[in-house]
Amino acid sequence: MSDCLYDAYDDSEDYYDTQYEDLQELDLTGYEDEQLEWSDLYQSCVLPSFLQISAYILPFIGANILLCCCLKLQSRYAPAKGFIAHILSSGVGIYLLYSTMQSGHLYVIMLLISTYLLLKASFIWQYCRLRFDYIISIYAVMYLILCEIIEEDRGAWHHARGVLMIAVMKAISLAFDTRADARLKDAFSILSFLGYICCPANCIFGPWTSFGEYLTVQTKQKSHFSINLRYFTQILINLVVSISCVLLSNCTDASLFFGHPWKWVSAYGSAFSFRTSHYFISFLSQATMVSYGFTGIKNTAPKSPTDRYVSYFGYVVVRPLSIEIPRSLVDVVVVWNIPMHIFLKQYVFRVVKPSGTFTALFVTYMVSSLLHGLNFQLWAVLLTLGLWSYVEYNIRKKLAAIFSACVLVNKCSTSCSKHKVGKTKVLSILINTIFFILCVINLAYLGFILEGDNGFSLVDALKKWQSLDYTTHWLALVGLVFYYII
Repeated sequence: MSDCLYDAYDDSEDYYDTQYEDLQELDLTGYEDEQLEWSDLYQSCVLPSFLQISAYILPFIGANILLCCCLKLQSRYAPAKGFIAHILSSGVGIYLLYSTMQSGHLYVIMLLISTYLLLKASFIWQYCRLRFDYIISIYAVMYLILCEIIEEDRGAWHHARGVLMIAVMKAISLAFDTRADARLKDAFSILSFLGYICCPANCIFGPWTSFGEYLTVQTKQKSHFSINLRYFTQILINLVVSISCVLLSNCTDASLFFGHPWKWVSAYGSAFSFRTSHYFISFLSQATMVSYGFTGIKNTAPKSPTDRYVSYFGYVVVRPLSIEIPRSLVDVVVVWNIPMHIFLKQYVFRVVKPSGTFTALFVTYMVSSLLHGLNFQLWAVLLTLGLWSYVEYNIRKKLAAIFSACVLVNKCSTSCSKHKVGKTKVLSILINTIFFILCVINLAYLGFILEGDNGFSLVDALKKWQSLDYTTHWLALVGLVFYYII
């Protein structure tokens, strides 16, 4: 039971991550209201969307490339003056925040001041019994929720939410890391704090990075980092994929899926549009991370698919192929937002796990939901996802034991010695194909209620699921019965 719950955490904590939905000023919607002919698609949707999004994202890339060059020069000619790097990082980051956020600046300022003072207090009273890392974590999450409650302008809050969420995650990880590592605590200062929280590579679009990773980029890595053709090629590849995804999200939904007589095709189109919009922000964040000088990502297994992605993109936030061609919902969640998966696993699940696996799982669900705000649609998706993940895990585990086949939620190695029926055998292919089809259905079902942003109305979400006959919920119930029968 505990193993199942542990894996269930891995499949459910950050599936539909909406932290990046703060591009309200980009009017890239509206074309889906009428079905477009292919001949009109370029002029009416592709070209204006391309020009608009290019004009928006190029200043972010340009600012990070310029800053990377400055940091490279600083590491070469003034390596002992590390504070210069923090000043440059915080200065450029604050400028981008101020120029991008139309409102909500006060929320960010108050969060910075309060979390910095709490961190300093934790150093002063480090030998007392108070766990300031817990206090700061609870405070930061509650601060995020309180800001959402008191902010009456929903548009303004929608715009500030992503920035605050990234800052809260950084503050939480900083509290735990400085408590556990004396070297990080010694490196902490007002300048390093501001440089980390306001780092222009990820203060707006994400992803979350640890304080240690930020310091590595600022110091050692810069001395060995080269601004060469590979550097610019990786930025260009990320930008091309990012813009392609937003064009795919914005334009193909109108021409391929709108008004289709079969409701499941329309549902899949809506979910696909939501996923490609997530890919757009994810690859854009990869571009900003690479342009700043970040490389790779921590805590990935050797020779993993993520390593192959790193060789092409320089930094990996998402792996779309593993989402669009899923083996299980476990794979989907882990690669949906890899940095956030690492954050929740390291700073929530593992911290609470000594109190019990179920407790750790529950707290992880709660923290993940609260970080995304009072979004009842997302909460419904997370609960449904957790239910189906539990059912899928147990069924596939029992089938793998009965047939000794490579049909577990996680892919077996090429030379699997635990199962007699390898993954290339007909039985394994058949079972895995069935669960692949079920995963595609679940992706359409779950993503259907999140595309289009219905605000905070759970009723609207349930109406959408009702139009699909609550299929995933019924499948989960049938799966539970099947599990107990076999």
